[in-house]
Amino acid sequence: MPVSDFIAHQIDRAQPDQSAQVHYRDDGIALDDYASQLLNEIKQAFSTKTAKRYGHFNPDLGENPIPAWLRDFLKQQMPFSSLSKKLTEHFVVLLEQMEVPFQGHLLFWQENNADAEWLYVAHLQHQVGLVINSHLEISETVYADLSHIGFCARVNLSHWSEQLSEKYLTISKNRGERELLGLFNQWIGFADTVNVTADTNEFLNIVEAYAQNLPEEASKEYREKVVDYCIEQDKQGEPVVYKELSYYLDDAEPERFQQFVQEQQEQPREELIPDKNRLRKYVRFNGRSKEMSLQFAASLLGEEVVFDAENERLIINSIPKSLLGQLKKHRS
Repeated sequence: MPVSDFIAHQIDRAQPDQSAQVHYRDDGIALDDYASQLLNEIKQAFSTKTAKRYGHFNPDLGENPIPAWLRDFLKQQMPFSSLSKKLTEHFVVLLEQMEVPFQGHLLFWQENNADAEWLYVAHLQHQVGLVINSHLEISETVYADLSHIGFCARVNLSHWSEQLSEKYLTISKNRGERELLGLFNQWIGFADTVNVTADTNEFLNIVEAYAQNLPEEASKEYREKVVDYCIEQDKQGEPVVYKELSYYLDDAEPERFQQFVQEQQEQPREELIPDKNRLRKYVRFNGRSKEMSLQFAASLLGEEVVFDAENERLIINSIPKSLLGQLKKHRS
């Protein structure tokens, strides 16, 4: 992981009516195995979150000082430690204007790779647990809660500074942080530019239109390949590039699907940031009531599962073996 700078600052405000206690670190954290593991796990949690939002710095928020600080940093007029401290001070000022508790660390790190330069910001929370110590006694310990990463933001500094994209800023939040979400949005100065649900719905409509021109067996395989590819890209935190997806679907005619997508789109685009929940619903039908829960792959509809629309009923022609065994045992 090409991390060039890493630093953390601690904020403690146990009660919403108290002043925040802030502990700043003056120098960067050494990028040893522990630090690398921590950042890798935070990045993995960030990449797999479904509630990410994509946008840019809000141009209507005139009081946002962050763009100016980032310009000074990129011009090497401000060291990374100073940038992180200014960002933390700015966060604390906004926090003091609200009556919400806040505890944990704000982590800042910079990455450089062949494609771009990135700035990450993450809220790392902690939990208290039990441990058997070296004296074989049970005591309390505090550990980083990597299963509940709080707010996280990622800025593509290269795209922002060179004005290459309008979606250079990505944020995510943890569940149960509704009160803090407004604070974080104001702190970063975030504004949406991408509606992932609407874009994914449009894409799936195009996928379905393309499938209508294929033989039945080929269309089922094609749908599954599209969704599998998109979900895998989402897991990696990468967008779906239509050119690459088109080649993956048909290396004999690698431009065919890409051209179809661009012809169908109202505003032709080169890539998609997918909504994973919409993708999964596209390939599976599911529903539940108090007495029943039912779920099956969309590819089964038509033969193994038949929908009688007139009588509003499903006919299941292929029962899973485990369920079939239960039914036979119950009947006997």
